[in-house]
Amino acid sequence: MKKILFPSLALAMSLTLTACNSNNDTNEVSQQSPSEYDRELVKFPENYKEGVLYTTVNRGSMRGEIYTSREVIEAVQDGQQVPSGAVITYEIYNDDELSEIFVMEKRTGWGDQNPPDTPQNGDWLYQEFNGDRSLDYEEDIGRCFSCHANRERDDYMQTFDEMQSFDLEDVTGSKDRNTESRLAGISTEGWEINAIGDNHEMIDDEKKGEMIQNTLLAFYLHQD
Repeated sequence: MKKILFPSLALAMSLTLTACNSNNDTNEVSQQSPSEYDRELVKFPENYKEGVLYTTVNRGSMRGEIYTSREVIEAVQDGQQVPSGAVITYEIYNDDELSEIFVMEKRTGWGDQNPPDTPQNGDWLYQEFNGDRSLDYEEDIGRCFSCHANRERDDYMQTFDEMQSFDLEDVTGSKDRNTESRLAGISTEGWEINAIGDNHEMIDDEKKGEMIQNTLLAFYLHQD
């Protein structure tokens, strides 16, 4: 189920994730020199849309859609530590055009890799990409660290509460992927396929199973 946040919360989250306003937070600050910071350490998550769209932000002509993996949401809901390798991807649309993509990624050992003079955010690092997925070198990523620093209790995630309350049984936002995985468990043993190929070739068991699964998937997706 996509959650539409109340205007005030949506505004706060939008400003947090898009601008990451700077502050004078007194959290621990990295002592590394600028030459040691790898601006390209966080890569673009090519398959992020195969994950779960767990919350949506709407503010005027701006719309935000936030994705992560099922494993991350399950960890949050089970009270477990968010695993290394977690990625949260935030798409920002202006007038229905994708303009920015923010990414935060957690990796063991990344705790001392943040930019100089920024508070550490556990093992999280941040990145901004343009709508065409190219890296936005003009963005001051250091501001993201400052804004997320005060969410240490929630493992530095601004949408922790949205993950906690998200219904993973609802396939909205990742319907094809979740539905396919559920249908894949249906046994096709004993099923019969009456249709044959154009050249009257025999259909083997693997092809038969694939045809049945595709039929079930198509039927499911066209239900109200």
